[in-house]
Amino acid sequence: MQGYTRRQLKQDKFAQTAQDAAQWTASHQRSVILSIVAVVVAAIAIGGYIFWHSRYNEQANVALGAAMRTFDKPLRPAGTSATDTDAGFGSLVERGKAAQKEFAAVADKFHFSKPGKIARYLEGVAAMQAGDNAAAERILKQAAGSGDKDVASLAQVALANLYRATNRNSDAIRVLKDLADHPTQTVSKVQAQIELAGIYESTDPQQATALYQQIQKENPKTPAAQIAASKLSGKGGQ
Repeated sequence: MQGYTRRQLKQDKFAQTAQDAAQWTASHQRSVILSIVAVVVAAIAIGGYIFWHSRYNEQANVALGAAMRTFDKPLRPAGTSATDTDAGFGSLVERGKAAQKEFAAVADKFHFSKPGKIARYLEGVAAMQAGDNAAAERILKQAAGSGDKDVASLAQVALANLYRATNRNSDAIRVLKDLADHPTQTVSKVQAQIELAGIYESTDPQQATALYQQIQKENPKTPAAQIAASKLSGKGGQ
């Protein structure tokens, strides 16, 4: 009889708990339904965003690829008709202008994506090839401030090359020193140092020597060390 009473008590407790839960659900039915709807809507929204983001990046990559094919298109052989569009461009300037326009379109349309940020950087590079240094500097500075450190560092290297080509060595040195102090996956410390040493070769040979020696010491048995050794031995264009 005692065993029966315990079992009965458990059953009564379970029944009461179930009844209480049912009553609570009934009294809170509206809030329960709203909560379920909110969860479902959130799940749909997240799924929709993931789909949109994937599609957005896919379209951006396709557009970037098309622009890069323009940038890589060969120049026409001498004597080839300009009406033959498959033969390539007549000059680097012509190709640079065409590629710059395409990269700009990709960067403007897909500026939230990684391909869009890369397109902005390449727009600046194309502007350099087109001979528009003022536009190149403005665009590359924009790419350097994109918030993507890997793309930004590539833009900084391009800026340094632009500064060096336009006799602004002090600006180029400033940019490269910053890159050496803040390396990224796309531009390592030693890459920035080699570029920097190249400038010092003509502006401060002693500084160039010291930097090449540092590169050798910090990067033994690497291609960078071989480049430094070649420079120090008087080879490699010295």
